[in-house]
Amino acid sequence: MMKNLKTVDQAKKEIEILQGFVDLVESFQPKTLEEQIIKEYAYIGSIEKVAIKVNEMGYSNDGKAFEKEDISNIIKGKPTNDCNRQVVLDTFCSLNLDTFRLK
Repeated sequence: MMKNLKTVDQAKKEIEILQGFVDLVESFQPKTLEEQIIKEYAYIGSIEKVAIKVNEMGYSNDGKAFEKEDISNIIKGKPTNDCNRQVVLDTFCSLNLDTFRLK
């Protein structure tokens, strides 16, 4: 069975939404460790690799190395900003791009 191809208009809408995500993440200036973790996840896309990177950056979780569960809990936590909200929606809600637009 052949999958329906996107129309040019649909493709343009997806590009616009994705560009909004890229612009948001690239311009986002983290003020807390949690926000830095969200931004790293937006770039890396792997909870385990974010844990490794955060540990390499010298951060610790009450004196212990961050585990992937710690990173997952931070990402799944209540969104505190647009970048966090977008990462959570894209990652954990599996929304169709047409259902969410950055403001």
